[in-house]
Amino acid sequence: MDYAMPRADIIGTFTTRMDESTPVQDNPLGSKGVGELGTIGATPAVVLAVIDALARAGAQERALKMQMPLTPEKVWRALSGN
Repeated sequence: MDYAMPRADIIGTFTTRMDESTPVQDNPLGSKGVGELGTIGATPAVVLAVIDALARAGAQERALKMQMPLTPEKVWRALSGN
């Protein structure tokens, strides 16, 4: 109860500017990606979950050899022993 709830009028003003000090030559807009930052941890989590499931199903050695992309065919082959 010692602190007030944050409000928009407390923040004050700020300016937004484009940082063009390091131009990007890879695309026509010269833009850099930042939207994928929130999903970067999802891929390893899914891969490890599939590896864990395969290992628990008795395919531990084949599970440890799994590589991206994890296609249904690769998972099926690991499960069936091919």
